[in-house]
Amino acid sequence: MLVQSKPCPVIQWENWSAMNMNLRFATLAVSLLVSVTAASAPRPDPRKPSQFVCPDIAAASDIPYPVDTIAAGAVSLLLSLDSSAKIQNVQILRDFPSLTSSVQTAVQNWTFSPATLHGQTVASELSVSVIFNLFNPAGGAALQSLVLSPPQTIPPDASQFTPPQITTASFANYPANSVSQGTVVLDVTVGKAGQVKTVRVIRDVPTLTQQAVAAVKTWQFNAATLRGQPIAAQIVIAFVFPRNTV
Repeated sequence: MLVQSKPCPVIQWENWSAMNMNLRFATLAVSLLVSVTAASAPRPDPRKPSQFVCPDIAAASDIPYPVDTIAAGAVSLLLSLDSSAKIQNVQILRDFPSLTSSVQTAVQNWTFSPATLHGQTVASELSVSVIFNLFNPAGGAALQSLVLSPPQTIPPDASQFTPPQITTASFANYPANSVSQGTVVLDVTVGKAGQVKTVRVIRDVPTLTQQAVAAVKTWQFNAATLRGQPIAAQIVIAFVFPRNTV
């Protein structure tokens, strides 16, 4: 009896090859789709302020109130920071001859965080204003506005960033029965419209800090700018409270 052998499963092999080829085409199509999607995704616009993060303060020490003066007023400095946030230069924006040197010496011991542009640290500038506060227990002169001398002009830095500037300020109210003294240091975020958005306490003096915060929240500012456009940015404000002389 002749037994007829079965033919080789050529058709099944061809079906498998076709499926394999279809799978390869599908994989290739998905890869091309992902590539096209990635290529068409919006890239960061270097002109947008969101790509710039302003420099900021990290820690601060006390500013001694000079013992040989009873002066009260404001000193403003512009700190030029390198890409590692080290001070390279200090420009006096508002000078108060008997008080300025005390501020210049103190800030050399402070630490800062650098500005970043597109995720890379860059050199930039940070404004620091120090108020040598009136001794004004129980109010009194606390309601007096602080007369600010006109500041020096701040040219934009290499990133075309200009820090915020104070336009109107007042002294803090020294608590009526407090014997505290020392320096309160605040990190103030000024919004695009020149308003105080947040206040972060860098250096605290119990019974005095809240008075400093309350005063700053009534101040007015010119907003920072980046390439001529207003942006939110930080300004450092310190209050140096004198010793209770009563």
